[in-house]
Amino acid sequence: MKKELLLASALASTVGMVGVAEAASSSFSGHVRVGVEGENLDSSDSDTIANKQPNSFHVSISETTDAGMKIATGFDIADEGSNAADPSGLTLTFTDGSSLQLIEAGSASGAHAVSVPGASGEQGLTNTSTNNAAGGLTIGTGADKVGFDYATAADAFGIEGFSANVSAAFNSDVSETSGANATATLENAYAVGVTYKTTAGDSTVTVGAGYHTADNNSQAATKDNAAFHVGATVVTGDLTVGVGFADGDWVGENNQMNGSFASVGAKYVSGDITFNVGGSQGDAKDEALGTAATSNEDSVDKVGASIDYVVASGVTATLGYSTMDSSDEGTTSNTHSGSAWYVGATVSF
Repeated sequence: MKKELLLASALASTVGMVGVAEAASSSFSGHVRVGVEGENLDSSDSDTIANKQPNSFHVSISETTDAGMKIATGFDIADEGSNAADPSGLTLTFTDGSSLQLIEAGSASGAHAVSVPGASGEQGLTNTSTNNAAGGLTIGTGADKVGFDYATAADAFGIEGFSANVSAAFNSDVSETSGANATATLENAYAVGVTYKTTAGDSTVTVGAGYHTADNNSQAATKDNAAFHVGATVVTGDLTVGVGFADGDWVGENNQMNGSFASVGAKYVSGDITFNVGGSQGDAKDEALGTAATSNEDSVDKVGASIDYVVASGVTATLGYSTMDSSDEGTTSNTHSGSAWYVGATVSF
């Protein structure tokens, strides 16, 4: 009996000590998508049907100092099918509204890429790994995790609706490589991004732009990362329309690319129903490092539409459809072109 009492006292003391130590505030969020996707490739007369069950779970941790500065971080337990824990960097938000991201800060350019409406849902065809066509407005915005990204407060420099970011990442101690088969690694990277938001009559107009540059350790490469993007969205009542364009050079593994990306889309909200439609076109000439610029063009053209319906709080049903035309080295790839549909639901928390 005496041993049991001693054990109980030890446990009580331990629990009590936990209450003494202060802990930062935390919250969590995420979603589970459950549905069915069908694909019809141009190279086949039959459809393939498969289940789609991606999920995410994110934990946010933050606390505010006595001086009013907020310190925040977090980690992903799952992210769209990946179950590996992924910690976030550290973000300091100052009393004037500006912020400083440290470690995994990313790119100031990518932070100001506008969100062009497009089809929701899990429908989509898998492309060949040799097709290096540009896939978004943030082409060429890679950076090492050691760096920073400073974001101004709203209405920066006394300009109403204006905000800006500047970032830098550093990896200059990486060893140099040579040869067409050597994998290139990014070294130092620098970026800037700006956003301007204003009203025009009954509409709210948002314009975003950015520029990103980075060098790499390949002695064979004739290109470094140097890309820009610009885009705009216009919101009038329940209707949102958007357009974006990006262009530049970027290096990935043992290839160097020059290409562009363009997208256009619209979204209309009517009560619990949201209609989305959008299209994009990406291209690139990809060359193995150290080879002559004789590559033909890779390209990917996509068009899609979807309907989302809010069934209950946190539960949204989705019906989506899309088509994709893929071309690798100037030749149409029927095994990576065709159409796809999706029926499913997203449960968020």
